[in-house]
Amino acid sequence: PFDSYENTSHLWSYVPHFHHVPFYVYSYAFADLVVGTLYNNFLTNKEGFEGRLIDLLSAGGTKDFADALAPFGLDPTSPSFWIDALNAHLGELVNEAEKIAKELGYVE
Repeated sequence: PFDSYENTSHLWSYVPHFHHVPFYVYSYAFADLVVGTLYNNFLTNKEGFEGRLIDLLSAGGTKDFADALAPFGLDPTSPSFWIDALNAHLGELVNEAEKIAKELGYVE
């Protein structure tokens, strides 16, 4: 089991997608926002959510992104989709950081 960061300073060099897949980290951020949006959708619209989610997962890569999210009432072509996703995902963290920055006198 992994229990130490000892001798891991060069671990990055063993992960090929760090070098051979430009911008791969954006897929993680993208997925994180979409999952957060789907979770928020679940919290506000539980009726039938499980069936819609199973349909989404069953479709695999056969639908484009907008069509895949349409049954949830989500429109990723709208800027508000991404603004809402960021607010739902990071809103409280940003609020907390701003509060701490004010308390520490870094901002007014």
